[in-house]
Amino acid sequence: MASFPKSKIWDKTTQRSIDAVRAFIHRHPQPTISHIQNESVHERPLKGPFHLLPDILPAPIEDDIRQALFRTINGLGEIEYERPALAPVPVEWISKKACGLGDRSAPSADKRSDLARLAMDCANDLIILHVHGGAFFQGSPRSYRPTTSKLASLSGGRVVSIEYRLSPQNVFPAAILDVLVAYLSLLYPSPSSAHGPVDPSRIVFAGDSAGGVLLFCVLQFLLQTVSHAPILFHSRTVSFPIQAPSGIAVLSLPGDLSQSLPSYEVNRVNDLFLEVPWYHPDYPSCPIWPANPPRPDIYCPMSSFLHPLVTLALAKFWAGTPPIWLASGEELFADGAKAVARRAALQDVNVTWTQFEAMPHCFPTVPGLIHSRQARVLMEKWANFCRECVDGELIGRQRVKASKVGFKDAREQPMDLENPGDPSFKDIERMIEAKVRLVDKVFKQELCRGVQSKL
Repeated sequence: MASFPKSKIWDKTTQRSIDAVRAFIHRHPQPTISHIQNESVHERPLKGPFHLLPDILPAPIEDDIRQALFRTINGLGEIEYERPALAPVPVEWISKKACGLGDRSAPSADKRSDLARLAMDCANDLIILHVHGGAFFQGSPRSYRPTTSKLASLSGGRVVSIEYRLSPQNVFPAAILDVLVAYLSLLYPSPSSAHGPVDPSRIVFAGDSAGGVLLFCVLQFLLQTVSHAPILFHSRTVSFPIQAPSGIAVLSLPGDLSQSLPSYEVNRVNDLFLEVPWYHPDYPSCPIWPANPPRPDIYCPMSSFLHPLVTLALAKFWAGTPPIWLASGEELFADGAKAVARRAALQDVNVTWTQFEAMPHCFPTVPGLIHSRQARVLMEKWANFCRECVDGELIGRQRVKASKVGFKDAREQPMDLENPGDPSFKDIERMIEAKVRLVDKVFKQELCRGVQSKL
């Protein structure tokens, strides 16, 4: 605990909360990846007057959307990857009840009626398509209920929370395929679905951390497939371009998964991870990790980090993207998230960037910080943006807005999105490529030493 860096401006509650999480993440002996994954998906009960409806979005019988995703991946850069099969996507629908606590009755046999009741209590037509974080191998809609229920309550809309396939059992791009299928299933539902077709203008993408990466990857798919030939999806003809949602709102976006940019050193004092323990070949083994053949990253091989659907800071084309809202702490991932915001803003996309002074990655989900002033401010901004995208309130507003929320008073002050100290896009590409090569080289050296020591 004494070796952890400490921010000079944290109060005692913040210090204790972050120290506790750091100690848990870096505990000894380290648990297996299986153990961490099982810990992370547990059910957290809903607190308050909410509707909750579990559902399953069936996979389409046609293979067209799967092949379209593979063509998009191949068209964006050279990469070797596994071709996942299509799979059903479990989801949870959540909305706030209009009056009183009442009884949270069990879902009936008629899901269409249940979903209609869930919608009737909403204050607006907003549907937030939420994708949870967790480094691609942790989390579930059940464990994220405190966040999704808060978004439903503050926005007045519905939240549909997606359970995508987790790594390392299901590597890139299985999770992207699941989120893509979920989005298209809202627009073009199967005949057995509990909901009818949803207008994309009523949908806003929302998520945190790895979930944000998956959502931005789906946006890239929509941008890259404008001229694709029509496909079949649930027996319906789907023509391109497929309409994007009305906005995307993401907290703590890891735009640079390679951990290459300056914020990985500058902001260590504020964040939760001091290193990634499972990057080392001698990490405790279990049936799902280490991989065979071994690799340093749970989500994909290191060479894949040079692809723009893995490292979003390398994605160059954002023109036509709906309004973007990005919030970040002064965290390790800040530079990568800001690089995405900067590129999009230069291509006339409506961008809102808000950074919270001295706060760590995904701080509204950190035990002890959930009820902090900063978390309250962030959740309100997050929900308001989602609602404003659907209400049309962003029309005519300042196209690019950047601000910083102070730690001591949680007051928001305007700032410039572009700063002289920001690395250029060429420098970003150079740093990421150099780091990927280095990590791959060091991992192979450690692997060889481990093999030799066993001889």
